[in-house]
Amino acid sequence: MYDVVIVGAGPAGLTAGIYAQTKRLSSVILEAKEIGGQLTCLYPHKSIHDFPSYTDIVAHELAGKMAAQAREMGCEIREGEEVIDLDVEEEKITPKTPKGTYEAKAVILALGMGLFEPRKLGIPGEEGLEGVYYNCLDTKPFEGKRVLCVGGGDSALEMALTICGCAGKSTLIHRKDYFRADEMTVERVEKSPIQVVFRTELKEIMGKERVEAVRLINNETGEERVVPIDAVLISIGFIPNLESVERWGLELKGKAVVVNPEMRTNLRGVFACGDLVTYEGKTKRITTACGEASTAVNSAYKYIRKPYWA
Repeated sequence: MYDVVIVGAGPAGLTAGIYAQTKRLSSVILEAKEIGGQLTCLYPHKSIHDFPSYTDIVAHELAGKMAAQAREMGCEIREGEEVIDLDVEEEKITPKTPKGTYEAKAVILALGMGLFEPRKLGIPGEEGLEGVYYNCLDTKPFEGKRVLCVGGGDSALEMALTICGCAGKSTLIHRKDYFRADEMTVERVEKSPIQVVFRTELKEIMGKERVEAVRLINNETGEERVVPIDAVLISIGFIPNLESVERWGLELKGKAVVVNPEMRTNLRGVFACGDLVTYEGKTKRITTACGEASTAVNSAYKYIRKPYWA
């Protein structure tokens, strides 16, 4: 029996694994896909500027360093093991995966958004054409291309910045007249060669087998225009897929798990951290996830060991 089973190997899960080692809690990290979470499966080439100790580091490199530290400290990490069931009993908690069953005194859920799906526009041409993307796993598809980026949040701006150096021309459209992103990120876009067009929406993606043009509309004037484009990069958010979490009986608010300041859920011995959780004042940052993970481990430690000072 493990002291703690950690579900998820993104920044929150890896941090939880590291802190569990400092408390000498026996643990295993179970990851449904591959190590790194959103850092590797969503925007591996994105530059990160707000993680302490690095003025600029590429997302997949940060994930690699976190995983290397976790392993160096003795963390056991198992990829390709999606937790499909969670039985909470009086004396133990039993996470189950297609590969086996685990027993633990406590569980820390660090699932992020689960096996999330990209949010789509639902416009003509969005489905079936080569050249429509929702993430930037590789910059090669955009090299020398005319790329239209869609969105106004941090992820949209960061993806536009990621591809602008290799794209022949990159244009970023947003339906509002201002971005919903960090000021530093906005400043980087303003200093880049990215052409920014506000109050503009994508209404149709045109082409036979691959993207050839797009139809845009100015939502203030109603003016429409057709623009030749080689690739479209849509970043308007993701839809969390937390079906398994809902089955486990966790208290949810919207698509997130409710926790208290100690990162405790409503289930005995089950703690949670990272993008999975919600509470008043919650912000979704890598540093936030790491802080929540250390709190979750400390709470699990007090729950398991019951030290005199707890």
